[in-house]
Amino acid sequence: VRSGNKSDSRNRTLATALIADISDASRRAASHLLERLAYRVATASAAEEALALIAGTTPDLVLADARIETANGGLLPAAIRKLAGGKDICLFHVTADAGAASIRRAMDAGADDYLVKPYDEALLRFKLMQARARGRLDAGRPQLRVVQDNAATGATSWRFGLYGKAV
Repeated sequence: VRSGNKSDSRNRTLATALIADISDASRRAASHLLERLAYRVATASAAEEALALIAGTTPDLVLADARIETANGGLLPAAIRKLAGGKDICLFHVTADAGAASIRRAMDAGADDYLVKPYDEALLRFKLMQARARGRLDAGRPQLRVVQDNAATGATSWRFGLYGKAV
């Protein structure tokens, strides 16, 4: 298991990501991309290792390689969804097979979206943006927003505030 190690001021509340892939080169490539996008990254090369990390840390995002199967031969996304908190994790199925059957199988197993290898940074950014727009990523994180404060008599003022999912 490898964790991104960013000790500067940007480490305040980095989103966390788990990359589960049997290929060391693919894990490194995905880690590099996600770290550039300000994610704290952990990696796993087997289903059991990934499930243990998820149970212990509940990452915001999981990139699960299609070739990783659980001990009983099931897809990793289905096993993740069965974990406590697993339904709240944004889960991308990663595959070299862009065929409809492969993608449909992953989506049926519980993936939110899919990526086709090799990784493309622009496409990854776009898919992460889509996941945020659908409320699948960063949904429980407080967000800094500008709000209008009309409480002041006769004047409109603006202020910053942190608001979570309930607002």
